[in-house]
Amino acid sequence: MTMPDLPPLSALQAFEATARRLSVRDASEELRVTPSAVSHRLRNLETAIGVKLFHRLNRQLILTDAGSVYLSRVAPAFDALRSATSEIAERGSADTLTLTAPPSFAEIWLLPRLSRFLSAHPDIDLRVEASSRAVDFSREPVDASIRYGRGDWPGLVARKLVEEQLVAVCAPSLQTGTYDVTEPGDLARHTLIHSDQRLTSWTAWLRSHGHGTVKGDRNLRFSQSAHSLRAAADGLGVALESRIMAAAYLDAGTLVEPFPDLAPADDGAAYHLVVPPDRSMLPKVRALDSWLTDEAGSTSI
Repeated sequence: MTMPDLPPLSALQAFEATARRLSVRDASEELRVTPSAVSHRLRNLETAIGVKLFHRLNRQLILTDAGSVYLSRVAPAFDALRSATSEIAERGSADTLTLTAPPSFAEIWLLPRLSRFLSAHPDIDLRVEASSRAVDFSREPVDASIRYGRGDWPGLVARKLVEEQLVAVCAPSLQTGTYDVTEPGDLARHTLIHSDQRLTSWTAWLRSHGHGTVKGDRNLRFSQSAHSLRAAADGLGVALESRIMAAAYLDAGTLVEPFPDLAPADDGAAYHLVVPPDRSMLPKVRALDSWLTDEAGSTSI
């Protein structure tokens, strides 16, 4: 008789429960079958693999050496199945959408709008990873990314969400102090605040407006726009930032544009929704794409 690659699952269940409890009756109660059914499955299993798994001593069961080894391999598999089943049951029918986004964009633009997405899609659980790293979609369980750049990501589908316009911003107090900021030349007496996320530097921005020789009194750098904006609002200097990111500060009056007559810098950078082609048609990704497009359309720059 040829041994099957894998014994019947019911026989393996009977073995695992009986070996764990060392009782056919207890195993039968756990499996909700009769004791005779458990005994029958155990005999079939031993016959199928050609190995005795239990010593049967009157009313007592003891595992053979082979049975002990078999249990040590089979039990973890059933534990994994129980854990997976429990996890899926707790998750329910909701689909999980994993999205990465630059930290400052996630905090300033995305988070205040998320309640509308969650209300519109109660069947989708959302996981947001605040990160600017370039995700390897082939290796990581990520469905979509919001990326900052010019849209040149080969092999990926990129949809432009919101374009970026860079403007100088500062606290209102810097316009009324001893060295008030009213024209670009005044920056020579102030700290220039830089965000490493921006593709356009202060030097390039000043040069584009005909003030290439102007240098700040000193420099203050941050890795994230959220920190640059906070520093500017606290009066630590003048920041070069996106109107999208600065909108709440500008609306609240905690930041102002000291050079309103200068045209914002537009170097082609924007925030994009980026997805791999094989996931772009998933319902949860299409829902996110549609929602982000609507939200971006209502964003004033």
